[in-house]
Amino acid sequence: MQNYLFAIIINGVIIAIWLVLLAKDRKRGIEALKIGCRTVFSMLPLILIIIGAIGLFSVYVNPNDIASSFGDQSGWRGLVVVTIVSSFLQIPSIIIFPIAATIYHSGASAGVVATFACASTMASIFTMPLEMKFLGRRLPPIRIALIVVISIIIGGLTGLVFSFIK
Repeated sequence: MQNYLFAIIINGVIIAIWLVLLAKDRKRGIEALKIGCRTVFSMLPLILIIIGAIGLFSVYVNPNDIASSFGDQSGWRGLVVVTIVSSFLQIPSIIIFPIAATIYHSGASAGVVATFACASTMASIFTMPLEMKFLGRRLPPIRIALIVVISIIIGGLTGLVFSFIK
């Protein structure tokens, strides 16, 4: 129940605000509800993909493999490997965060998860040709190199902070 408490509170606040707006201006309140419903239905395929990806990951990836390869003992090696692999992914953050939570609960260290989230949302090697076309040949490789370095630093700092918290 505790996991759902935040969602219940947020949804309750949104419904309360909507009811106040509906009482104030019925036409705009109904329009707001229509826009909200359209948004939910347009996101539904993405949400189903997220649920499917997490389900597949949970079934086919052994938590012991995650823990041994990317757990607290993996150190900088785990951060570098995750950064390189994640740099080839171009996944929106709405998908990354549930996957990152699954990886974390499977035994990956907090630093590796932070690195994964940073690198997979910011560094996309596959968009480099398009970036080079519009930004020139120098800027995209520099951007990706900086993101790789920054992702590793963020992962290292996150791991350091979490080591003090545990």
